[in-house]
Amino acid sequence: SHKNTHTQGKMQSTNMNNTIFLKCLAGGFGCGCSGFITNPCDVIKIRNQQFGGIKYGSFVGTARIIMIEEGLRGFFKGAAASVLRELTYSSLRMGLYEPIKEGVSSTARALTKGGDGDSAVVKWISAFLSGAVGAAMFNPVDLVKVRLQSQLPGQPPPYASIPNAFLTIYRDENGLRGLYNGTSPTVVRGAFITCAQLGSYDVIKNNILVKSLGFDKEKVSTHFAASLVASLVTTTAANPADVVKTRVMNDSSQSVSGGKVMRHFTAILSKEGVTGFMKGWTASYLRIGPHTVISFVLIEEVRKIMGLSTY
Repeated sequence: SHKNTHTQGKMQSTNMNNTIFLKCLAGGFGCGCSGFITNPCDVIKIRNQQFGGIKYGSFVGTARIIMIEEGLRGFFKGAAASVLRELTYSSLRMGLYEPIKEGVSSTARALTKGGDGDSAVVKWISAFLSGAVGAAMFNPVDLVKVRLQSQLPGQPPPYASIPNAFLTIYRDENGLRGLYNGTSPTVVRGAFITCAQLGSYDVIKNNILVKSLGFDKEKVSTHFAASLVASLVTTTAANPADVVKTRVMNDSSQSVSGGKVMRHFTAILSKEGVTGFMKGWTASYLRIGPHTVISFVLIEEVRKIMGLSTY
């Protein structure tokens, strides 16, 4: 029987790993599709945050200028990098959320002597952590995406291809240090955005809609409603870190990364005031809104097909 329990333990851990892998797969698929669909809004948002001013100041104005100067192709700048980022960073943050939540939940129960392991705080902390892990690991992909999307018409493309981008940055910008330029704002943004997006989605869906208002946990309409509310929370929470991240990533000067973050942060605060951190909110919402809704509705459906439980 000792042998049996050993095999059972082994099977359980493979099952557990398979489930985590499938959850990551579902997350990557849902976010990959929505990342491609919402790429035009992302390009507009990055132009708003990076250049602003008269030309790239407003959402509609920027869209019109990109259409005139660059055509439809302009809106799909960096789309391949965008999808690659969703398949790497998002699959991790979406797939690791529940295993992390189990750990946080049991810790919370132990600390509060059998308290609520399913509280909103547990969900927000877990999502915060899974977002930070995913963002820290895949910063290079994000860096390449931002640089490709920031390229203006008439400028030569910064890199010949995505692999070429990784190699060039590695070669010219101090190796891995260059590839991890902007990691601190990226991790902060990844943590906050996942906390606001996935954590809030779970809280709104399960703690409010299902438990308090009696919605059906498996229905698409429930997923749609929860993701819609979560998307508003997400945009507002992520915007300040997003503005700083865009400025830092486009600053290839060799100054210390931490100093860079503080420098851009204080510059925005002193020159543009608090509202400076809400630059590109509309553009950001027009991307995060549809992105959040499409991602969650797709992920939940894919999880059902795979025979996994929904969030």
